[in-house]
Amino acid sequence: MPKPSNKSKSSLSKQEQVKASSNQWLTVTYQPVSLFSLKRSDATSMAARSNLVPTPYAIKMALLKVLLESKGRQHQSNFDQWIKSEFIWIRDLQIYIWPPEQLVVNRNGYKLRYYDQTADKADKSRTTLPMQGGFVFREWVHLQGHLQICCGGCDRLAELERLFALINYFGKRGCFFQYLPEYKQETSEPLFQPNLITGFTAQPMDDLGEKATFNRINPFSTDKAQLDKDRVIKPGFLPLRLVATSARYDIYQRY
Repeated sequence: MPKPSNKSKSSLSKQEQVKASSNQWLTVTYQPVSLFSLKRSDATSMAARSNLVPTPYAIKMALLKVLLESKGRQHQSNFDQWIKSEFIWIRDLQIYIWPPEQLVVNRNGYKLRYYDQTADKADKSRTTLPMQGGFVFREWVHLQGHLQICCGGCDRLAELERLFALINYFGKRGCFFQYLPEYKQETSEPLFQPNLITGFTAQPMDDLGEKATFNRINPFSTDKAQLDKDRVIKPGFLPLRLVATSARYDIYQRY
């Protein structure tokens, strides 16, 4: 029987290296330095409950933001082709989130005045815009401890780590997080996954759909994103338990 050539061995080793690198997982850690707020997908503009932690959709959008800010100018001539390939590997990331040790959710109500768009559209000849009073509901979350994000499913961990290091906020603008490079870890398996046996708190987790495109989520594009196709909402299970609650706050602790 003929012996396999050295070329086939080297080719096989390269395939194995690519496969092994694609199975690696990157875990990054952030220190929250301000209150966090991120409206749930089912919230309205007047009454908005907040997610307890950033969702995979918010994390991927933050990665896209810093990617465009850091490298977009270098690809002006071939932007469409470049962003298509870059968007795909970010879209397909698998993300697990490990919340901080303790969370305090503060509920707040605000009185404000805003334009009555219904009356304005009904009477387009009106010279002044009508104003009306309203009451809005918002939640702000105090995160005590470190927030960890575990990502896998790609072979570009070095670039992924560089992008995570550039992110300084998740959720609303001004909800700042400090990246902690000394806690970065690369493993062959996820460091943490949902464990429904010990207990959990359910939170809707929105994510990019498997066939989502950059133009669908680009606010400057004419293409419109469709719910359950380009943006999907799945149940998420966080290792948190509710230890105290009142009309103004909730306190969660991690299992």
